[in-house]
Amino acid sequence: MTRQQSPIARSAARMGCGLALGALLALGWGAQASAAQDYRPQPGQTPIQSSDSQSFFGKMMDYIENNSYGRLGAMRFQYYGSSSNLHVDNATGLAAQAFGPGGSDLAHTGSSAGNLTTLGAVLGLYLPKTGHHLAVEVQLAPPLKLDFQTSGDAVDKSLAPTALNGANGGSIPTGVPPLGKNLGTFKALPPNFTIVYRPWTTTLVQPYIGAGAMYLYTYDTDVNNKVLNAYGEPSLYLSKPVACVGQLGSDFKLPNNMFLNLDVKYVGCADVKSRVSNIKVNSPTLSPTFGAVDVGSVSSTNHFRAVLYSLSFGMHF
Repeated sequence: MTRQQSPIARSAARMGCGLALGALLALGWGAQASAAQDYRPQPGQTPIQSSDSQSFFGKMMDYIENNSYGRLGAMRFQYYGSSSNLHVDNATGLAAQAFGPGGSDLAHTGSSAGNLTTLGAVLGLYLPKTGHHLAVEVQLAPPLKLDFQTSGDAVDKSLAPTALNGANGGSIPTGVPPLGKNLGTFKALPPNFTIVYRPWTTTLVQPYIGAGAMYLYTYDTDVNNKVLNAYGEPSLYLSKPVACVGQLGSDFKLPNNMFLNLDVKYVGCADVKSRVSNIKVNSPTLSPTFGAVDVGSVSSTNHFRAVLYSLSFGMHF
């Protein structure tokens, strides 16, 4: 099977080089700071003064070091969205006999996404002059490999059971089977940013509420459905909107600056447009005579709604 590749591998390599360069710069900065600390001016020499920028950078790093936290644990992605009907965009030939010429909606059908459990991490920083009541958080996870799925009648009913007109004015069965549930897969990088408010910061139990945004970035799409791949693999397109995020959770304090965390994020307010293009299917009764059934492309709009459930351990730095 062929895949639609994105430049993610090259980006990852550049990111790795950037991280390595950053580590070298940090080591160089540390060595330079150590040398400056050990420096003693000789008689007659003027002592070296720290610049304002170095002072600001040092204060910033000190603040981050003493006002940040991290969490690591299990994350569950659960999809609850709905979809428009599957829409045949440009059926021609035999497909036009089955679906009608041009565009047509397939009633009681739709598309969806699968669910997944994986690792998730959160990095947080308390905002200055808020008494640790306000913080900004970013949630990270490994690339999520999710199933792209059908819903409704598309799962277990043929979308084109008949075509043409028989000798007696009837229709001829096509023999095209149902699509089944899974059409293919895609990968997602779902970074999300939230601003979190904690009403209590010194209690053993610290509930919080937050709001923010998530970029629904998808890549590496793959159509692996046997019905759709009868005459080669179609292409799968998914749009990449920005979604809104609502957050509820609580920290439970543990000894040694550690804590247990329960977190729930609702992700919504976004429509993801999908399109499977270059679809050619096999009709056991018609293809031996007429060849492949050229469906063209099928599209839908997913009203994205998902919940991220997390259980993790954290530490205040």
